[in-house]
Amino acid sequence: MKILITGANGFVGSHLSKKLLQEGHTVFGLVRTPSKILLPHANFYLIKGDLSTDNLSWAKALPDDLDGCIHTAGLVHSYNRDDFFRVNTEGTKVLILKLKELYPLKFKFLLISSLAAAGPVALGEKKDEEQIDFPVSEYGRSKKESENYLKNLAPTSWQTSIIRPPMIIGPGDMAVLDIFKMVKSRIIILPGMNSKLKEYSFVCVFDLLETITKLLVCEESMLLYSAFPKTIQFKELIEEIRKQLKITWLIYLPIPLFIVKIISLLLSMIFKIKKHDLRLTPDKISELAPMAWTCDSTRSETRLGQIYQYNLNVTVSNTLKDYRERGWI
Repeated sequence: MKILITGANGFVGSHLSKKLLQEGHTVFGLVRTPSKILLPHANFYLIKGDLSTDNLSWAKALPDDLDGCIHTAGLVHSYNRDDFFRVNTEGTKVLILKLKELYPLKFKFLLISSLAAAGPVALGEKKDEEQIDFPVSEYGRSKKESENYLKNLAPTSWQTSIIRPPMIIGPGDMAVLDIFKMVKSRIIILPGMNSKLKEYSFVCVFDLLETITKLLVCEESMLLYSAFPKTIQFKELIEEIRKQLKITWLIYLPIPLFIVKIISLLLSMIFKIKKHDLRLTPDKISELAPMAWTCDSTRSETRLGQIYQYNLNVTVSNTLKDYRERGWI
């Protein structure tokens, strides 16, 4: 198959590009910064461009017989709420309309969304595909609107699917790297007094790739969650990382959430004066407050036949090995 991957130099996009190439597909990788990707493969075609309405000339590089698109590009952190909707929502709309113009008939479109589009649940529960969505962050709302654009704008002849992964862990991930570094420092700063007990679903990036590639060859359109079946408490993630780093002790410092929120507002004010890379944005506080971000992966297991291979131990092991090889930790 000939597949367009947006965000081909991102965490998920880069892994996905390699997997599709290994499986014999031809990949057209759309990136904003070509210098951040290196895939010397005869069937990989690098396309420089973005999803702004001002310049879609990159689409001329696509073949007439493109089979589908996997949309992984997106913005996760920002101090400006409008950026989420400009990049995630409007970017998705622009992409759909352009591909609709070029490929009005049979076409596959897979949107990599997020559990944030569905929202959190109560402790002990899991979000499934039939429950009402209630995103609590601007990021989540922007991803939910992206899904709506796909449902409303895509031709009926297209096969469209939406994957909502929870926390993704794996080699090359910059977000979870912060947690590894915190454990290595032995000082665990907890946003909220009960943060150790918060429940999360997670998925190893390699299991997520399996979900994506299974959907790619599936003839059915669907919305589903991709997640390891067993949920974890935040303290389990910390302890697993601690064991694999061979650290004998940790100090936990819980900070009341209202103080964390004040810090995020101060960082936001500083960002307006001087740009920085700290990820504690006011929008992120909306996602740190709930006690459970968990989802049910049963649909992917029953309808795609997926067997999740990467438990927490194996996922952390693979990720740590990669971090060490890169010199990140």
